[in-house]
Amino acid sequence: MLFHSTNGKTRGVTFPTAIVNGLAEDGGLFMPAGMPPLPSAFFRNIPEMSLQEIGYVVCNTLLGDLLSSGEIKSIVDDSLDFPVPLREMKSSKGIYVLELFHGPTLSFKDAGARFMSRLLPALFPDVHGRTVLLATSGDSGGALADSFKDSPDTRVIVLFPRGELSRQQIAMFCNRPNVTAVEVGGTFDDCQALVKQALLDKELNTAQPLTSGNSINLARQFPSIIYYFHAYARAKEIAPDSGKVVMSVPCGNLGNLAAALMAKKMGLPVDRFIGANNANDTFVEYLQTGGLRPRRALMTLARAMDVGNPSNLARIIDLYGGDLDSLRRDVVGVAFTDRDIIQTMREIYQSEGYVFGPQTATAYRALQGNLTSDEVGVAMATGHPAKFPQAVMEAIGHTSTPPPQLDGLNLLSPPAVKIPPTKSALARVILR
Repeated sequence: MLFHSTNGKTRGVTFPTAIVNGLAEDGGLFMPAGMPPLPSAFFRNIPEMSLQEIGYVVCNTLLGDLLSSGEIKSIVDDSLDFPVPLREMKSSKGIYVLELFHGPTLSFKDAGARFMSRLLPALFPDVHGRTVLLATSGDSGGALADSFKDSPDTRVIVLFPRGELSRQQIAMFCNRPNVTAVEVGGTFDDCQALVKQALLDKELNTAQPLTSGNSINLARQFPSIIYYFHAYARAKEIAPDSGKVVMSVPCGNLGNLAAALMAKKMGLPVDRFIGANNANDTFVEYLQTGGLRPRRALMTLARAMDVGNPSNLARIIDLYGGDLDSLRRDVVGVAFTDRDIIQTMREIYQSEGYVFGPQTATAYRALQGNLTSDEVGVAMATGHPAKFPQAVMEAIGHTSTPPPQLDGLNLLSPPAVKIPPTKSALARVILR
């Protein structure tokens, strides 16, 4: 499988080169020439398959020409060693929630981060002294920090926007000896722009080779494809007589939705997807008008979705060859205010005693009233509610019980390095 840039100037790149570079030389994101289809027998048997079995088939299809079946199985089994249950919501007939937050850092990004940390040494066994650079709006930093905790020769540099993360989120990546936390005086989009500038700086990469830890790196994004096949399998296992399946994805940087659409191209028999935005509705506007209008992100209660210039939209456009009508047939976009999200969190807690995080509430609300009688809806629950205490407190009047992963978390974290949103400032941190 060879890869090209979404900007069109770089072609014929191998997967190892793509994941090491993170970005193409022309500034685009790497994409495969086509998504390989999965065999029909896979779909006949999928309701009986476990998460790890599904993950092996998907990853072997994508990476079987690079790694042995034993290596792929080991990476998948180790990366996905936590439950991903499908929960039925009794107050809304036909709607289920896929709980993706039972990993070590309570985020759907655990799978991709763990996969990347195990894939790199398998592909490059003789390379030591890696530096992984990423921007985080909340979850990526903790997931990468945890995933590389047993890799002392790998340095992780996490950029995060000043004033936009909870203390719990910051603490999850500040307390690792091989992690440098960098607080940027700007938004997530500013952090993301700095990462891209650093990855494309040849002089900087000569002095300190960098790779991306964000979903712009396919090593992070490919594992998310597994979730969608798993969601379909569990829906068919629980409701075998259901007709069409609709999946709702909370959207920020659009890496999760891009993975969902890649799964669709590999044969996932989902009727359609719903891309759920908060007030940062760049993607919804693109679906409606065909115009891309990046803007400065607004700060909302659904912080992980506060992205005004989503990088992975370029991947989605490339995946559909720029055919907006075809994309619209597969994806419907909706957007909600903080008030909508809080109301949904409150209603579900009052009716079921179940606590949503704000991202999950956004995806769930997008399914309400948007399903026909023969459809089953699955909302992606991407983060544990305990990681969003401000939103939960506003919605239900108290915070949710912290899970074991947050027990003993040192909220008095080592101070982060504070920088303005300039490449020169980031370069000094990287080179020190």
